[in-house]
Amino acid sequence: MRQIIRLMGLCALVAFGATSCQKNEMKPTNTISAVLNQPTADGKTQIGASNYLVWSPNDQIMVGGTTLATQTFTAMSSGSTHTDFTGGSIDPNEPYWAFYPVNYVTNVDEENGRVTFTVPTTQTYAEGTFATNTYPMAASNRGSGTVFTFQGLFGVLSIPLTGNCTVGSIELTDAMFNLTGETTINVNDMLAAESGSGSKSNGRTVTLLCGDGVTLSSSPTVFMFALRPLALAYGFTITIKDPTGEVITTRTVPRNMRNAIRPEIILQMPTLDLSSI
Repeated sequence: MRQIIRLMGLCALVAFGATSCQKNEMKPTNTISAVLNQPTADGKTQIGASNYLVWSPNDQIMVGGTTLATQTFTAMSSGSTHTDFTGGSIDPNEPYWAFYPVNYVTNVDEENGRVTFTVPTTQTYAEGTFATNTYPMAASNRGSGTVFTFQGLFGVLSIPLTGNCTVGSIELTDAMFNLTGETTINVNDMLAAESGSGSKSNGRTVTLLCGDGVTLSSSPTVFMFALRPLALAYGFTITIKDPTGEVITTRTVPRNMRNAIRPEIILQMPTLDLSSI
């Protein structure tokens, strides 16, 4: 029931500006050059043309380390695979980690490189992609240096819809795993695990909000969720509502381990036609 598409352009290299390759000559800097290499990659903020990845307006990343209180750097431009970030000051001779998106972060252990972030109960519809500040990714400079390679922590569920109705929201409920709540990531080894906040019942639903509504047509309109790894493997339910909150349809997908969400992978459902509903 699904098609798996490798996200193109997933490697995000964040190069902190330096004028020399000699470690003892690198100077503190407040400008970061962030690159999303194509077509193989490990990090992203939103999907561009042909599943290529681009930075979004005002993207922010958090940078920290054992000798640095966390600082925020903000993108100076957008719509490209390569843009500059500006913000605090770092010493490229020191070890650092970085995390995106900043708005998810709830706690930071700078010394051990552990970031706790909270996945909200709602996401926002964005045409052809997922919303800015929705897709978590992390990086480190591997102890020293000026290049950070971002890795995506989540995967993506893509739901194509056709029909003649207007979608106001889509509720996605996992049969087993929490889709929202706290997660702690160790950015030094890129291992993420649920911290245990919330029960397995109250964190299993995430809602994609579509504003005033998205009107469908005969051509598929894609709705995307950014989801934790392993989600959906034990089955899930999709409830589609109109802008008034009236249920248009509810569909349940049974357990299938091949549907498990994997980091940096789009899991694409078959097109669902709502024209006869």
